[in-house]
Amino acid sequence: MTPNSQHTVPESNGSQVSRPEELPPVTPPSAGFIVQLFLIPALIVMAVVAVWALFGKLAHSENDWTQLITDIRSNNELRRWPAAEVLAQLLRNEELSPPIDHEPLAKNPVVAESLTELLSESLASTSGSDEDIRHQEFLARMLGALDADDKTLPVLAEALTDSHDNVVRKSSLMAIALIAGRHFDKATGYSDAIAAGLDAPAMSERHLPLEAPTISDPAVLEQIRRAAQDPDVIVRHLAAYTLGNVSGPESLKILRVMLSDSNRQARANAAIGLARNGSVDAVPTLIQLLTSSLKPFNFEADAAPEHEIAAESGSSLKSEPTPLELQQAETRYHIEESQIARNCLTAVSDLWPQIDPESRTMLLTVVKKIADEFPGPDAGIRQQAADLLTKIDKP
Repeated sequence: MTPNSQHTVPESNGSQVSRPEELPPVTPPSAGFIVQLFLIPALIVMAVVAVWALFGKLAHSENDWTQLITDIRSNNELRRWPAAEVLAQLLRNEELSPPIDHEPLAKNPVVAESLTELLSESLASTSGSDEDIRHQEFLARMLGALDADDKTLPVLAEALTDSHDNVVRKSSLMAIALIAGRHFDKATGYSDAIAAGLDAPAMSERHLPLEAPTISDPAVLEQIRRAAQDPDVIVRHLAAYTLGNVSGPESLKILRVMLSDSNRQARANAAIGLARNGSVDAVPTLIQLLTSSLKPFNFEADAAPEHEIAAESGSSLKSEPTPLELQQAETRYHIEESQIARNCLTAVSDLWPQIDPESRTMLLTVVKKIADEFPGPDAGIRQQAADLLTKIDKP
């Protein structure tokens, strides 16, 4: 009898009945079973090894950053992106904890020359593939961490021109803003005070407004000026943020014009940039922004950026938003409004000694309402407003 034949057992009366449990036929394992048994565990092991290798490389990369540069230059994505991530992490680590036994990579001329050359070569490419754009975006952001203006700013000026993808242009603006911001904090005594463990200097001690821009590259300044008038609203509000860090008379002049921008975030960044430079010209806009932050979300009035961009490009398509779109738009609205309110409250606090009595009265009213009624889920905004009141609501 074979293993698969049916077994019988005798009953007490001598007859035979079938055994109730029958063994299933033996079949070869399926492809899915083999995948689950061998391939998936193998992928997990490979992922663990990759993570281990990444951190191992990170731990020893102080001595082999030249290899990282070589790997970033590679056309092999499996080499390029891990190396780029490791180098970016190294730059971040050294910014948080500056090395004492070697020159920081951010100041290393070979690193700066290699990365700027890579971005310049990529920008000159005519392929325009998604991978190339992603590469350019990453390199542009990485240049923002370098302390080598003479090398980084010219290529960032080129990346900011409207002949390149908007994703790359936005990353270039962010990099320029970081570079200019470091110079601004140095010029105003902010970074030195923080490094010494002291309180940030008062606005009256920061020598504002600065007599000259924190960045002197004429090509960069021209591209920022053009970005402030760009059709893309995100480019415009990033330009406003950057101008606040660049400072100087010409930047403040552009920011005053941008107080009338059609985009709320651009107006907010213009007002905050002016306040950062000690200018009370932003006060009426700060009052308006804080007042409107008390309004509940309304999809039609507070359209998501995509809808605004479509409208500015002349699109006439209009459809009812889905529940998911409504939820996403409301979440985005609250995040943006919280950020605007937080920055505006900080600006009011900094400018308070210079604000005229009539504007102070209006600000006291709106700050009290924010402390009590701010509609967003961020309770920190209400607390910030309450803290500001204890500072400014004094006889």
